[in-house]
Amino acid sequence: MSDLIVISILTGGKSSRMNFQNKSFLKIHNKTFIELLLDQLKILGYEIIINVNDDEEKYLKFGFEIVADKIKGRKGPLAGLHSIMSLYKQTKKNIWFAMLPTDAPLINLNLFKEFENIPTKNKNSYISKIDGKTEPMFSFWSINSFEKLDRILNLNDGYKIMKFAEEIGFEFLNIEKENKLEFFNINDIEDYNFFKSSY
Repeated sequence: MSDLIVISILTGGKSSRMNFQNKSFLKIHNKTFIELLLDQLKILGYEIIINVNDDEEKYLKFGFEIVADKIKGRKGPLAGLHSIMSLYKQTKKNIWFAMLPTDAPLINLNLFKEFENIPTKNKNSYISKIDGKTEPMFSFWSINSFEKLDRILNLNDGYKIMKFAEEIGFEFLNIEKENKLEFFNINDIEDYNFFKSSY
């Protein structure tokens, strides 16, 4: 593993379309979403940090570092990424941050292989294109983008992921699903019922 990667799991959303339930703790066959996701990611051997804005005590049992948004106001996924990046802002190493959402409990680890296999990483962000569809919540970000992200979030009430990626320079990572549930975001009760019936 030549790249220094920090896996950044974002759980800080409001879940308004799920009646404000914390989606990390929705269950599939007696396992929570966050447990399913962690079980897959742990085998990679990378550091894992969880961005948490609610129910902090519930995450402690997993044994990973947790961090709340440093910039308050629920400014979206980039605020969660920013809070994890901020832990490394003094580093001299070229660290990459893999952004993943807690409400997509099944992923394909080829995502990481595709990123690792890029011979020269001359962009500041790599955004997944999964079966041809742009999916910015599954993405990789260089520590070199932290200062610009910090400025933007302090000046704006949230910011679109792709807008930021375009401003710092990005390329797509092309990923193909091996089954229909991989990378499936569960946004509402209908999605949850579909996932449960298909898993």
